[in-house]
Order: sequence, then structure tokens, then C-alpha cells
Amino acid sequence: MPNSQKIVILADTHVGDRTKSLEPTLFSAIQREQPDQIFHAGDVCTPEVIEQLETIAPTLAVQGNRDWFLGYKLPKEVHHEINGLKITLAHGHFSIWSWFWNYVRLFLTREAHSDRHFQQELGKQYPEADIIIYGHLHYSSNKIVDGKHFLNPGVGYPEWRNNFRPGYIVLTINSDGTYTAILKFVNPQPETTV
Repeated sequence: MPNSQKIVILADTHVGDRTKSLEPTLFSAIQREQPDQIFHAGDVCTPEVIEQLETIAPTLAVQGNRDWFLGYKLPKEVHHEINGLKITLAHGHFSIWSWFWNYVRLFLTREAHSDRHFQQELGKQYPEADIIIYGHLHYSSNKIVDGKHFLNPGVGYPEWRNNFRPGYIVLTINSDGTYTAILKFVNPQPETTV
């Protein structure tokens, strides 16, 4: 019988893009979780983040829109099966053109697409998946919609959309295919000046 798996999920760390380094309290929290694997749902922005996470556990990552802009090549999606559960890892921006038109829409109407819109589109794009892990929105989500479980850990550095608390999800998949997904947040380390 397969073993249970503990996976830490994070996204949108934006290291070297919007923040200098991986948030130390986030890294420490992930270490304490002692995961079997780490899944990063894109906007990693620099290979050093994956190298750092690999010191904790094997890490899978996908390309986000910022990774694309910065020339950091990662797969656009990863499909994985664990204990009978079909899991898809994607960033959620669909394509650069989709991302671009979403921003045009935001500029013209002052309305962004909702989390529900992204979940519906991801569900159509990945009909075989039981669990769809995504990022991009910087808002966390842990919802079952139309029979699929959508997991978004939110942003991995302190910013207003997460009340300045980086988030991650602990996904534990039991040997029989049952699972739990718990959203967690950390308080960032205060900056020190010298």
C-alpha cells in the first residue's frame, strides 16, 4: 500500500522581483512542517528559491507570468498522481495573452476577474484533475467547486492582499487517497536597519 505524503504548497514568492529574498519565517515554517515534497505554483522569479527549498524537500515548480517575463524557464503545468489522486500544478494565468487581456480589462473597467472565474477556467482546462493547485491572484483559496478542490496559498511574501502575512498550504494525502488541506500564514520577520 502507498505511503501518506505531506506536501507544502506555496506560490508567488517573487524573489528578486518584488522582494529581496525568501521570507525567513516562511522558510522556517516550511522546515518545521518536514514535508515529503514542496509544490511551488509559479512566480518563483529566480532559481535560488528552488535551490533553497530543495534543502528541505524535493520541489516541483511551474512557470508564472513573471517567470516568463524574466526568462526563467519552468514547465507551464505539472500533472502528478499521489495515492490515486490526480493533482495539477499550474500558475493560473493561462497564457501571456490571457494575462495581458485581463490587465486591459482591469484598466478599462476597474474590475479584475474573480477567483471563481479562474477556478471555472482551470476546471475546464484540467478536467481530469481532482485537485488543482494555482497561484497568480495573490489571494488564498481552499475550496471545492464543481467536484474539484482548488488550492491557492496566496502570496509568499508580505503584501496587502494577505494582510502582510505570507501563506502556504499543507496538503496531507493519506495512503487510502483521503486528504486534508490546511491554509497557514506566518508573521514576517521585521526588517532591521544597521
